[in-house]
Amino acid sequence: MKLLTPLFSTLAAALLAGAASAQIVATTNATTDTIVGFSPVDGSLVSSDVISVAPTTSVSAIAVGLEIWVSEQTGDRVVRYDHGGNVLGVIGPTFPGGGLDNIRGIAFINNTVYVTNSGTANGAPGNAVVCFDTSGNYLFHFLTPNAPSPFSVMPWQGDILVTGSSNDDVHRYTLAGTSVGTFHNSTLSFTHQLAPASDGNVWCGVFTTGVVAKFDANTGLQLSSFPASGARGVFELQNGNVMWTNSSGVHIYDVGTSTSTQVFAGGSYHLNLLPTGVSFHKPYGAGCHAYVQDNSNFLQLFDTVPLAKAALDGNALRFTFTGNGYAATWLPGVAGSMYVPPTPAATVVADASATTTTFTPSAAIPVPGGTAASWTISSEGVLTAGSPGNQGSLSTVTLANTAAATGLAFYNWINQNPTEAGSGKIKTEEVGGVLCVTFDGVELASGTPTVAPSTYQWQIDMATGDVTMLWTSLSVSNSTSDMLVGCTLAGAGITPVSQVLSSANGHLIAPDGIQLPLQLSAAPPPVINPSTVSTYSITNLPEIAPGSGTYLWALLLSVNPLPAGFDLLGILTTVPGCSTYLSTWDIILSGVTLSPTAGVPITFSTPVFAPGDAIGAQAAALFDASFPLLNGEAGGFVFSNGVLSTTFVQ
Repeated sequence: MKLLTPLFSTLAAALLAGAASAQIVATTNATTDTIVGFSPVDGSLVSSDVISVAPTTSVSAIAVGLEIWVSEQTGDRVVRYDHGGNVLGVIGPTFPGGGLDNIRGIAFINNTVYVTNSGTANGAPGNAVVCFDTSGNYLFHFLTPNAPSPFSVMPWQGDILVTGSSNDDVHRYTLAGTSVGTFHNSTLSFTHQLAPASDGNVWCGVFTTGVVAKFDANTGLQLSSFPASGARGVFELQNGNVMWTNSSGVHIYDVGTSTSTQVFAGGSYHLNLLPTGVSFHKPYGAGCHAYVQDNSNFLQLFDTVPLAKAALDGNALRFTFTGNGYAATWLPGVAGSMYVPPTPAATVVADASATTTTFTPSAAIPVPGGTAASWTISSEGVLTAGSPGNQGSLSTVTLANTAAATGLAFYNWINQNPTEAGSGKIKTEEVGGVLCVTFDGVELASGTPTVAPSTYQWQIDMATGDVTMLWTSLSVSNSTSDMLVGCTLAGAGITPVSQVLSSANGHLIAPDGIQLPLQLSAAPPPVINPSTVSTYSITNLPEIAPGSGTYLWALLLSVNPLPAGFDLLGILTTVPGCSTYLSTWDIILSGVTLSPTAGVPITFSTPVFAPGDAIGAQAAALFDASFPLLNGEAGGFVFSNGVLSTTFVQ
């Protein structure tokens, strides 16, 4: 690591002074799902992406020690991040002792985090402030009947002020939650965030009234206000102007001209100071390649019933059980000889429109992954191993709708109705060790002629687990409804593609092949004084060759990160989507492991590193190009996402 010294020496002098004390004014932005940072001096934009946050309504981002805590109003939780955007922990929606619901502003006061709460779901207390320690443990809560629907909390003269949407606009409580009395109450409507003013008084964003008001420090009387449509957050800048937010963005009120100017677009919320001189590792970019090889479906989507009838009538499709799936074989012209007519002893099932029945054969039947003691049949033509049945009674036939279904199922899926006049019934019966599930002349629910029944059957060998689908006579309807036929294994997956069933010649149905992208992460943060050993963790390494049990990795370090990335297609890779996130590869460390993971320790210390150094890192893996990866990558290399490591003094 001594090789890094000359690379960083030019940065050290400029970054040593004062980096750890720098701050930004931060707000959550619901449009981009990021935290946006501004200069506390004049409100100029510092970063439009301090960190990314969850795609939900986040109200406040505050500093708690070296962490950033974000309140999610619609997520009913507080998420703890480091300054690289890595999630360190989550508080809520439930926790030992209670829960959170419809939370808003938060504040860190005397080593306690105060969270305003409004709802009662998840075991939450309703209109209240809920308190946690710096590790996220629940401490206590207190109700706020004087400030219903509380939206903000702020330390004030040894107590706290809480805003509410009705009753008192601002109420004063002790730190333990005892009411001290009304701080401010007037015709203002829906007070949002509170912030200290430089003259010792209190700013308040007022949402419904559409102003930012100033209250007297001691009496709480309104001293002044300026127009601020839908005001949410408020913060006084060091130059005396006032930053405020609403659903359209961030604005600055110029006290000299008495006008507001929008300086950033996007739904914004509360404004709080966050430190910037904090060490962190921040992931960026994406590793390659994420790919799913769809092996677990064999389905054909017919655009019309006539097309299905032409392809299926008189034929059969056998699924021979292989242990983890099936081998599919098309059997033309055998349906008539194989068909087993139901006897009078057969059981009628799913005897209604858009319904399902779960039934239990005399013995459990082998299926991939185990056995099925029960089966579910829908009147729409879906037979599922176990319960509930795939698609339920859904009659919207699409390939996409099968992607989220989680059961092993065999499909003759189209809208059918055994209660239609003249229709036959759906029947189950065991014959000679074979479970037969028969649509015995069941009416199609669409198209003409009105009387247009179908007869088809599933035959399941109860000893071997083999499943045969046969079509004696599909409906003569001219319906243009889609019909989906075939098999899908258990487990949700990607949307399958339509295949031609008659092309099955030992077609194998097996668990999906999954190729995970190469991933790089690092921890703990790279503090340089005292020195820190950060471990760069590489996961999802591909084998050098299939079955070798050997994995070759490299860790690339650079003083020139490249956040936008550069695709290496045609250089080191053969499939798009593999990028380098470093402009230069200044140091290359490599090794061999016997597992698909590797950990590489890097020591961060002075004088090799200086405060504010930004070091880019990326992992690479090598494999034998004569054995392409599942997605066809045959370049012999895959690359991870990047990690930006920024150093500071503790």
